[in-house]
Amino acid sequence: MIELALALQDQDGHYAEHAGVVLASVFHNTASRVNVHILHDQTLTEENKSKLMRLTSRYKHTITFYPITLPENMLQVMENVGSINVWTQACMYRLLLPALIPVEKIIYLDCDVLVNMDLEELWRIDLGQYYLGAVWDQGIMEVAHVINSKGLVPERYFNSGVVLFALNTIRCHQEWYEETLHFLRSFPDSTMPDQDALNAVFGGNYLQLDRRFNFFNQSIPNHDFHNKIVHFTGTEKFWDQNSPGAGLHHKYLSLTPWRKFRTYLKRRKRKVTHLKLRYKKSRRLHLKMKRSKTLRLSLTELSIIRQLRSRRANLLKAKRKSRYTRH
Repeated sequence: MIELALALQDQDGHYAEHAGVVLASVFHNTASRVNVHILHDQTLTEENKSKLMRLTSRYKHTITFYPITLPENMLQVMENVGSINVWTQACMYRLLLPALIPVEKIIYLDCDVLVNMDLEELWRIDLGQYYLGAVWDQGIMEVAHVINSKGLVPERYFNSGVVLFALNTIRCHQEWYEETLHFLRSFPDSTMPDQDALNAVFGGNYLQLDRRFNFFNQSIPNHDFHNKIVHFTGTEKFWDQNSPGAGLHHKYLSLTPWRKFRTYLKRRKRKVTHLKLRYKKSRRLHLKMKRSKTLRLSLTELSIIRQLRSRRANLLKAKRKSRYTRH
C-alpha cells in the first residue's frame, strides 16, 4: 500500500478542491491501494472533508485527517520568518511528518501537482540509507546567489513539492527537528523556509530522482505531460483557465465531487433541446410528405375511393336491416 501525504490550509475554500484534483490524478493512474494522510488546520470545512472522503472511498482507498497545531517553539521561530505570510503555515507541516505519521516511508505531494503516471513507480524506489528522494530544483540557478548565502549548494538543491521520505531513517537521526529550527532561526530571511530547511537538514544525504517525478511545467518541451508528475510552480497553476494544464485539470476535476455540475446540466439541457427540435422537424417533414402523397391522387382515383366507401356503407346498412327482419 502506498502512503501518501498532502498538506493544506483552506482559507478561501478552494484549496481542498485542488487537493481533490491531485488525489483524483493519483487514483486514476495508480493501480495500487493508496492510504491518504491529509494534514490540515481548522479552515478545512466538514463539507470539503466529506467530499475528500467520498472521492477516496469511491476508488476504494483509505484516508485519515490530521488537525495540526504547530509546536510552540516552531511558532516562535516562524514569527521572525517573513515569507511565511507569502506562503501559508501549511507549508511547514511536511517538516513534521516523521513525528506525525507512524509509517516507514511516505510520499509527500504539493497541491499544485498533477500525477499523470502510476505513483507506484515512485513508491517502489529503494532509498537505502538516504533520508529522502527528491528531484533537483529546475529553477534554482536563477537565484543561486541567494541559496549560496544560506550555506546551501544550488547544484544539489532539491524541490520539496514531491518528496519520497524515508521516515524511519530520519527518526534515527534524532536531531532532525532541532536542526530544522536552528536553520530557521539562523536565516529568518529565507524566501522558501520549508524547502530551505529540508535542504539544510537532509540535503547532504538524499537520492536525486529522475526529473519526470517532479517536472516543472515551464521546463516541459511542448507541454508533453505524459508519464510525468507535473509541478505547476510559479504563478500559473493548473486550475487557471489559460494554463497549459487546464485540460488535465478539467479531466481530473470531473472525477471529483467538485465537478462542475451546473455546466453538465446546461450541456444536457442543450442536448435534450436539440433532440426535441430534431423530432419536431422530422414530424413536420413526415406530415408534409403525407399531404403531398394525398395531393398526388387523381380525380378518378378520388372518385373510385368515394364509390368504394359508399358501397361499403350500403352493405353495412343492408346487414343491419336483415338482422332486424329476422327478429
